[in-house]
Amino acid sequence: MAAIKNLIFDLGNVLYDIDFTKTYKAFETLGIPDFENHFTLNKSDELFFDLEKGLVNELDFYNRFRKLFLMKLTDEQIGTAWNALLIGFRKVSIDWVKANNQLYNTYLYSNTNQLHYDYFIAQFEKEIGGGPFNSLFKKPYYSHEMGQRKPDPASFTFILEKEGLFAEETLFIDDNEPNVIAAASIGLQILHLKPGMVIEKELLNLLK
Repeated sequence: MAAIKNLIFDLGNVLYDIDFTKTYKAFETLGIPDFENHFTLNKSDELFFDLEKGLVNELDFYNRFRKLFLMKLTDEQIGTAWNALLIGFRKVSIDWVKANNQLYNTYLYSNTNQLHYDYFIAQFEKEIGGGPFNSLFKKPYYSHEMGQRKPDPASFTFILEKEGLFAEETLFIDDNEPNVIAAASIGLQILHLKPGMVIEKELLNLLK
């Protein structure tokens, strides 16, 4: 196995805690009791995947949301419920990245969308500070900016080629099994971060 020179981190439940049930409950309060049938980590209505690929802007998202659910919700109601799953940064994990991002070429690859992005970027500056969140990485990659999303293997190849990285020297860390399977399929080393696992402990052993 080649020595690891590059790290690519997922965001949700790796560096940042998320809880889908909070968004489900928020939409249930608004009169949508089955939102989990429309949006999950790996299976969603086309609208939500389009949002993650940057194919719809914020206004289009709100309008298509109202049409999808046949409800007269305000933009603010939809946006607040949509962002309810965003909990907060794992400060100890962020500290690990700060302490080690000069030792490795460090990147981020997150399936996200503009609404979530705007929220957590502002949250980082307010709660963590010490510079912008994106400055922690040599380059952050966000699905809504790339027009691609995990677990498409081509999206990993895109990053490797863009950055001139060798897959065998690159470790990808993600909490979602389909994503790590896809990464492994193109030769990346992988760390599947399961519930209860944190990078500051797992990487201590992997990167010896």
